[in-house]
Amino acid sequence: MTRRMAAMGVLGLALAATPLVHAQPAGQGAAGTAAKASTTFVHCGTLIADADQPAIPGGDVIITNGQVTAVGPSLTAPAGAERQDLSRYTCMPGLVDAHIHLTTGPRGQYPSLPLAAIRASKDMEYALHSGIVGVRVLGTDGFIDVAVKDAIDEGTIPGPHMIPAAHAISIPGGHGDFYNFPPSLTPENYYTPVNGFINSPADAEAAVHWQLKYGARVIKVLASGGVLSPLDSPMSEQVSPEELKVIVEQAHAAHVKVAAHDENLPTIWAALRAGVDSIEHGAGLDQDAANYMKEHGVYLTETLYIANNIVEQGAKVHMPDYVVRKANMIWQGELQGFRIALKSGLKIDAGSDQGYGPGTATLRDELMTEVRFGATPQQALRFGTKASADLLGLDDLGTIAKGKEGDIVAVEGNPLEDIHALERVRAVIFKGHAVPPANER
Repeated sequence: MTRRMAAMGVLGLALAATPLVHAQPAGQGAAGTAAKASTTFVHCGTLIADADQPAIPGGDVIITNGQVTAVGPSLTAPAGAERQDLSRYTCMPGLVDAHIHLTTGPRGQYPSLPLAAIRASKDMEYALHSGIVGVRVLGTDGFIDVAVKDAIDEGTIPGPHMIPAAHAISIPGGHGDFYNFPPSLTPENYYTPVNGFINSPADAEAAVHWQLKYGARVIKVLASGGVLSPLDSPMSEQVSPEELKVIVEQAHAAHVKVAAHDENLPTIWAALRAGVDSIEHGAGLDQDAANYMKEHGVYLTETLYIANNIVEQGAKVHMPDYVVRKANMIWQGELQGFRIALKSGLKIDAGSDQGYGPGTATLRDELMTEVRFGATPQQALRFGTKASADLLGLDDLGTIAKGKEGDIVAVEGNPLEDIHALERVRAVIFKGHAVPPANER
């Protein structure tokens, strides 16, 4: 652990020494002179400005200095505007993935924190090129997500808006514990609240404070066991009601939301009674819990794809036996919860629960899976745009409207008619500027 903290210190010094060439005051150039306004005129074949509203045939969007200034049919391009002709495609808001993790290397390997941060930065660049303009990172080691967010915000690296959780709060041996060395080698300075590990309400309070101190903007608590962790069961209850209550109280006192990982009904109820803001996964959700969530405005973050894919493909791709076994334990419960949530009109958002990179599943796979199991394409688009943006507090994202950030994804086909159009991203515009689209399919 000492080596890891030292490595993080080196990374921090390296970042501190980097000239912040993008940090000029708004509206000024490098020499402090007024910069010319940047305007982009986007002409769409079909425009889905809001997933809850009818599409606009031939819709146009004007983006000035990264912000939408006009939306509608048959707009006039301002003089000197950069033109983006997307008339062959359907334009829609940038996607927002409400539950991701950062890819730092092969599972089971523990790279140095500088190497992990570099890999994670490539992860986020690929996400942006895939049309993802906002993400919530629900658990990483070494505050890597905070470092990547800061690097994106200062313009050092490209990437979407990020809401980092830092370390997910877990018990030793729980869903957040992948340390598999024998007790004789267990480091006392690893299982600490600063690393997210708790054994009491006092530890829980400290864990929240440490995550917030070092940059977390959401708190993730692992109330139940999970699938990919080697030491626990998804049916277990891992954090006490008293600990959950303290976690929510401390986070809400800092005006920060709490996301609770729950794979069984008892932990869903414990998290709801503690006052969490979102239930992640929600396996075992029943009608009573759904009614409570609707009454209290609690979001359900759907992550159907990952469990379903493990059940259907895990053995074929030689995933560990315990992973396949545990995925089968919770899959039907997740599907049941999703269908109850749809029928009940809950607030639903969407997350891939994965990292981003060529060949990996992304939010589009989650949205396609949700349609496969009962959502309409329109519902799925809402979950992956305005609903996720609302949960994350990214108010400038989720729709294409005057005053919002100028983010557009153009796809071949109409996702309101065929959700698989999301696989055919042909253009990405982020803050008014074109980004090369990632199309590995």
